[in-house]
Amino acid sequence: MLDLIALGEPLVQFNAVTEGPLRYVTYFEKHSAGSEANVCVAVSRLGLRSGLITRLGSDEFGLFIYEWLRGQGVDVSRVKFDPERPTGIYFVQRSYPIPGVSTVLYYRRGSAASAMTPSDLDEDYIASSRVFHTTSITMAISDSARETVIRGVEMANRHNVMVSFDVNIRRLLWPSLEEAVKAVEGVLRMVNVLFLDENEAELLFGTREPRVVFKEAEGRFGISRVVLKMGLRGSMAKWDGEVVEAKAFQVPVKDPIGAGDAYAGVFLASVLKGHPPSRSILRASAAAAMVVMVRGDEENLPRETDLETFLRNYGLSDVELR
Repeated sequence: MLDLIALGEPLVQFNAVTEGPLRYVTYFEKHSAGSEANVCVAVSRLGLRSGLITRLGSDEFGLFIYEWLRGQGVDVSRVKFDPERPTGIYFVQRSYPIPGVSTVLYYRRGSAASAMTPSDLDEDYIASSRVFHTTSITMAISDSARETVIRGVEMANRHNVMVSFDVNIRRLLWPSLEEAVKAVEGVLRMVNVLFLDENEAELLFGTREPRVVFKEAEGRFGISRVVLKMGLRGSMAKWDGEVVEAKAFQVPVKDPIGAGDAYAGVFLASVLKGHPPSRSILRASAAAAMVVMVRGDEENLPRETDLETFLRNYGLSDVELR
């Protein structure tokens, strides 16, 4: 039995070694990335079993991602190789034009993962998991991928598998924000755990006020487990009636991309390991802080000993609650 199965597109990330506009950047680092893949690695790093459903190109980049995920302990038995389409890639531009903010340039149109269809889903595989996780990013890359997300969520519902959904709206991937919101709203009634940030809360619910967001999510969609990320102001969660919050850790930021995925993966893993919501949100906040200190989404995802060392440094030892 797996603890978490995710559905989504892994990509190769080329992260600029130097800051500034990409037209003047000469050197890039190659990393394995992609929102759902990041969550899988986060879960695996904490000693649980995760698996990814996706397609990769039959190319060197696809082999790189496949071998990296397998080496991180992620089950890749449901990863398919597409001989006709490439593995998606993207470039990260750092600290330009806004200091401390990264922007991305995608090359994923027509990628192998964009050709995913419901036929790529194994219902018995999904039923074998405790959590099924996906995001609106996968819904944005193609109509067939969107249908695959919906079918995957439906399969999870049929087998009482907890459905985790990170709103994760990427404006570059959608024709319009209106279409993005409509697509997200179409799946929310089938979701058990919702992750979103303040901008996405305003798009979906017309407010950034946490308690109003929690009320709207439960009233409109029946979601009683909601996690709201508020950037430097920390995060709040409502979990089966209990409201908890955590401050953001102040750390040197090398690249903020990947923080939300680290947060979601470590939060879910912590809950699955029996931590209360108050501790899970703290551990998730710590993981997000650790990831932004380096280039790359997955390299700094913590193991239990790493997480304990980080928290101990802030006077928040985790030993007694592990």
